Amino acid sequence: MLTVVQPDYVIRRAVAREQEAICRLVRGERLNPHHLHFENFAVAVRGDELIGASQIRRHPDGSRELGSVVVARPWRGRGISARIIGTLLKSETGTVYVITRRKHADHYASWGFVAVPPRTAPRAIRFNYRVGSLIGTVMALLQRRPVNRLTILRRPDVQDRSPKMSRHAL
Repeated sequence: MLTVVQPDYVIRRAVAREQEAICRLVRGERLNPHHLHFENFAVAVRGDELIGASQIRRHPDGSRELGSVVVARPWRGRGISARIIGTLLKSETGTVYVITRRKHADHYASWGFVAVPPRTAPRAIRFNYRVGSLIGTVMALLQRRPVNRLTILRRPDVQDRSPKMSRHAL
């Protein structure tokens, strides 16, 4: 995978010494804390500081899920997550799913992701969707804040995609 250099940071594959920082960043945003293995991550770093991360989770049922998309608060709004996602998806030729808040679904359309009914997603993706929806709803009710509804998006296998599908396409 290529290393992408920006003026203030570098995007590259994660290395073992970044495992703990990845876990802190992901858990700090209350994202799915499971299956956080540095080998699955692309990261944005400035010097020794981890400023963003995302991964492709590989589930036992063979499905793949783009997840743990996170950028440290001071670095948000600079397109870092889009660059990390683009870096990860460049090497993915099969179908990839993402579970996200409905209000963020349009952000993924430029990579060819489209909403799918939960019943059509692989078992592992459905499980993460249901757990995330349940925990998110309970936490929102306990904290008396609006419930963030989730959706499942699917990016088809390379053979199923038109070459003109998106500006981020392979």
